[in-house]
Amino acid sequence: MGQYTSGSTEYYETLPFLGRVIYTGPPTTLTFTNVGETAQNAYEDQFYFTYVNSQGTSEPTRWREFVILTRTKGLYHNNEQHDFSQANVLVPHEGGSISISRGAGLEEVAPGKLGYNTSGTQGTYTGSNSYKYLYPYSYIWVDVMLIRTYSNNLQDGRYESLFTINTSFGNSLLMQVAGVHGDPNYEAPPSFYFTMEKTIDDDFPFSLLSSCTSPANSLPVGICSYISMNDSATIKFASDSSGTSGVYLMSNEFGDTFPYYLAFDATTPDRAVAAADVSTSFATGVGLVYSVIDGTMKQHKVLEGTINMYMPVDVYPNEGRYTTSIYCLITHTD
Repeated sequence: MGQYTSGSTEYYETLPFLGRVIYTGPPTTLTFTNVGETAQNAYEDQFYFTYVNSQGTSEPTRWREFVILTRTKGLYHNNEQHDFSQANVLVPHEGGSISISRGAGLEEVAPGKLGYNTSGTQGTYTGSNSYKYLYPYSYIWVDVMLIRTYSNNLQDGRYESLFTINTSFGNSLLMQVAGVHGDPNYEAPPSFYFTMEKTIDDDFPFSLLSSCTSPANSLPVGICSYISMNDSATIKFASDSSGTSGVYLMSNEFGDTFPYYLAFDATTPDRAVAAADVSTSFATGVGLVYSVIDGTMKQHKVLEGTINMYMPVDVYPNEGRYTTSIYCLITHTD
């Protein structure tokens, strides 16, 4: 793999390119962990695509091994890019990691503390000069490329891989990758970005929710975002992973429960907040998506919004710490 890591050649415009991971926060280590199907008759500590047949069943005896190649860059607060690593770093096996030696974000320092100006130069912030930023960059991103190596018992069709990218602080990004081998008539899998995040504190008081009794005044608890260049989709919410139940319950360790309802407030495209029962789907629209890397705006198939909770009136649960689970299911319509 020396041809990929020697010199300063970049590969983000070539076939191995998978995508870009945006990071903000202090310096960290990113660890790549395989969480997908385990390939059979293969080394255990590698990354693999495994075959998925037409019935959706994995056949782990058919696989393609790959390694991960990365390139880390920063974006100064003046929106200039900085290739501070000037090197490609290989993640040769499962559990491998890369180091991000610099921080990024919009946080500011207090007067008298060392900070950075918009071009990444360090100095003491006086309260009025330009050295106000805690980190030299507003964003850091990692170009991720997949380099194929060995294979076993390949057959034309769909192959999938699943791995996570974990920070030193416990944050995790799930990467689901799919591709097609051989058959030119085989329909390519959808290509999209999706995230679902909780935005409310783990332990929020019941009083925050008790006054929210309709979709119009529901309590925002999370956000979800679907973005694709080509593939439209619908999204629905459920209280189980199969997507068949819309009965939402908060429950505690003693078996006490109380009900609540779900609503979705779409922001892109901008739509009225609506109840999100299990029979309701929310469709993507066409919207402009901003790239923090180069500042461009491009049209994509997109659906973004907040996930909200509300509850029936006159609910008085017993004391305790209550938890619940919310599932999001994506159906591609193209």
